[in-house]
Order: sequence, then structure tokens, then C-alpha cells
Amino acid sequence: MPDSFDLAPVQRGDTLGDQACRNLRAALRRGALAPGEKLSTRRIATTLGVSLTPAREALNRLVAERVLEQREDRTIAVPELTRAHYRELLLIRLELEALAARLGCAALAAPAATARLRALYEAHAAAFQIRDATGSLQLNEDFHFTIYAAAGMPTLLQMIESLWLQTGPTMRLLYPASFETGWIGQRNHTAMLDAIAAVDAEALVAAVRQDLLEGLARLERSLWHAAPEDTR
Repeated sequence: MPDSFDLAPVQRGDTLGDQACRNLRAALRRGALAPGEKLSTRRIATTLGVSLTPAREALNRLVAERVLEQREDRTIAVPELTRAHYRELLLIRLELEALAARLGCAALAAPAATARLRALYEAHAAAFQIRDATGSLQLNEDFHFTIYAAAGMPTLLQMIESLWLQTGPTMRLLYPASFETGWIGQRNHTAMLDAIAAVDAEALVAAVRQDLLEGLARLERSLWHAAPEDTR
């Protein structure tokens, strides 16, 4: 018998637990789940059309990653971010998302990429016009991640996604009040499109950063103004 031999890699598709986890991640990134919202295994199983085992696996995986939290009463919930924690996450996002935008700018100038971004921008505007919060948040994510994915750096994209998993639910709290003030970030998305058309990486970075900072300012005014004790 030879001392060594080749092994073929095992091929398998995503398990139901993988799929359930992926769906929960998307819901968190896009603000479909609110801070403080409780997530029972039975509820997730029913919503996703799976048994209790993959639903439990997905929830436990996200708790282990600290994307969800398990409370003292054993319930699992979406974390509620303090002002200080959101600011910490934002400082990291400002650096990572700026890096992805800078690296991806040239690739985004290709006609197909520009057309996709333009279509997402217009769909976002239409969703906002009809006061569709879920659609607006989803299209906002698609727009940003199309920009970041163009950098061609999967590890960087994964890091950015991890941050969006933590901040997405909090951004949901801006609705429906945002419909009364109008799409404030629209000018930043327009600036991103203009920068890409000009293949101006630094202008794209500036627009991305401005979009993130304005999001923080809106949260400061609408969410944390009533919690002066949280000034860490």
C-alpha cells in the first residue's frame, strides 16, 4: 500500500442551515429586522419553511459570531446599538468602504457596471417615492455593495458585510420618518455616479464617506437625542 494517495475533495451543496443563515444575514444587513427584536427558533423555521434544526443552527451560528445576542432568559434577539458602539463601527466603515470604493472605481466605469448602478439608483428612487422602506434599504445595500465588490477583494468585502450586519437593523429605525424629510442621501448617490463616470476615485471616496457621515447625523438627531446619559 502506498504511503500517500490523492484524495478528491468532497462535493456538497449548501445545507438548510447554511441557507437559513444566509437569509438571516441578508435580513440583518438590509434592516428587515429591528434592534431588540426577538427571534425564536420556531418563528425562523416557519418563516423560512425549514425544520427547527437548521433554524436553530443558523441562530446559534450568528450568536457565536456576535451578530445576534443571547439574553439571560435564553432568548435570542437583534442587538440594540448604543451611540458609542455605532460610532465605533462607523469609524471602521469609513476606512474600509473608502478603500473598496477607491480600488473599484476604475472597474465600475465599464458600461455594464455603470448601467447596473444607474438601474439600482433609479429603482431606489422609485421605492422611496412609494414609501417602501424594505425596498429602499435593500436597494441601498445593493448599490453600495456593487461598488465595493468591484474592488475584487473578497476578504475586504466580507469585513464590510460583517459591519453592515451590525448596523443594518439600526438604520431601519430611520423609517418611516425619512419619508417626511425626503431621500437625503440621494445627492450622495448621485455624486457617486458622477465620480464613477469621471473615473475619479477620490471623488467617489468623498461621496461614500459623506453618505456614511450623514447617516450617523440622522441617527444622532432621531434616535439618541433622547438618551443624553449614553455619552461614552
